[in-house]
Amino acid sequence: MRLTVKAATVAAAIASTLVLAAPGTASAADPKDGFIGGKIYLFDGHNNTGDVLALEPADILNIGWAWNDRASSVWNLTNDQVCIWTDIDHHGYYFSIPAGQKQELLFLYDNAVSSISVSGCGG
Repeated sequence: MRLTVKAATVAAAIASTLVLAAPGTASAADPKDGFIGGKIYLFDGHNNTGDVLALEPADILNIGWAWNDRASSVWNLTNDQVCIWTDIDHHGYYFSIPAGQKQELLFLYDNAVSSISVSGCGG
């Protein structure tokens, strides 16, 4: 009986560790899952997975060191066109994402977002 209690304690400890260590993956498949309209979401994984950054729809000259060159997909839940830029201050290459659209960032844009504009893409 003593061995069973010890085994149960060890199993419970391992199970709680696995639950705490599970990676947090966000799925942007449904707005009711915590994603609200009127925001721009950057994901560090493809297909809107991984860590997520929610941004207000505003011109952002520098998204900051924590998310610079990190995004692999974007969900534009605003009513406006959003442009992502490969360099700070709205310089470099840009990519337009229409209102309400999800976008995979591939090739040149994958892990390259440094600034965002909502007032137009022209540079």
